[in-house]
Formats: sequence, structure tokens, C-alpha cells
Amino acid sequence: MCSKCYDEFSRNSNVLAPPVVAPSSGETVEAKAKEGPSRCSTCRKRVGLTGFTCRCGNLFCSVHRYSDEHGCSFDYRSAAQTAIAKANPVVKAKKLDKI
Repeated sequence: MCSKCYDEFSRNSNVLAPPVVAPSSGETVEAKAKEGPSRCSTCRKRVGLTGFTCRCGNLFCSVHRYSDEHGCSFDYRSAAQTAIAKANPVVKAKKLDKI
């Protein structure tokens, strides 16, 4: 519905918004806590949309995004070993009979 049609409709029907239904006393309403600005876990600088999420689960700025800059606790070696093991399964051929 375009804005012109909506204006005519709202004037004719005197409906501005749908009625708001309040929750009954038995229901619990979970209010979202306002989330603060995203900040670097090391220097607490505001990063906004340019933040980098590390494999350790923290958010970092462009300076601290590398694992050696923020003392990352993620074990990259074991993760790489398991990835290689999954990608390259062991292939074993049947033994040949000796003649």
C-alpha cells in the first residue's frame, strides 16, 4: 500500500496502529539488555564493524588481530594436524601374493 492510499485508509477507518496486547501475569517477559559498543579485548578500543573475531573467541582491533599480538590461547598446531588428518585418509593396498 502506498503512502497516499494508507493516509486515505487511516482517515476513513480511524485506525492508527494495531492494538497492543499486554502479557498476562503468568508469562515472563525477557527484556534484552542493551549491548555496549564492540571493543578490542586487548586495548578496549572501539572497533565497530571493522573488528576481527579470533579463533579464541575474542574480538580485536586491526593492531591486535594477529595471534602473536594478543597472546592467543587457541592451539593452531593441533587444529592443523586434525584438518590434515581428515583431508588425507590413509590408503592401504592389499598385499600381493608372491610368485
